[in-house]
Amino acid sequence: MKRFSLFTVSMIALCLLAFSSIGFFGFKAWSDNQYGEYNLTNGKSKFIANCAVCHGNKGLGDGIASGTLTISPDNIYDELKNPFGLKQELISSVLDGDNGQGGLMPAFQTTLTEKDVNDIFGYIESVNL
Repeated sequence: MKRFSLFTVSMIALCLLAFSSIGFFGFKAWSDNQYGEYNLTNGKSKFIANCAVCHGNKGLGDGIASGTLTISPDNIYDELKNPFGLKQELISSVLDGDNGQGGLMPAFQTTLTEKDVNDIFGYIESVNL
């Protein structure tokens, strides 16, 4: 059996890490942009009607109802800026209501579409620039 030097093993590991990182971030770029351009007007109206009371005017988790909740609402802007998070995962959390906090956030699948939630995320990004 052939023995590999520490340098060779390190280079192989580094290449595998680089290729897997490129693959992940390539998939993330494709996944996060699959809904096309944001409709900020739609995003703003849907956000105000469905989200602002808990998540606040900028989606930072500081809405007027946040003080009455046992678990604080998520900072949506921080979630969107997470380099390892996928937008599709966040959209599913909104539609299914499962936000990893005991299901306190209601499901919006009968009220919002995936495109609506994506527009909401675009609106949140635009007001936090």
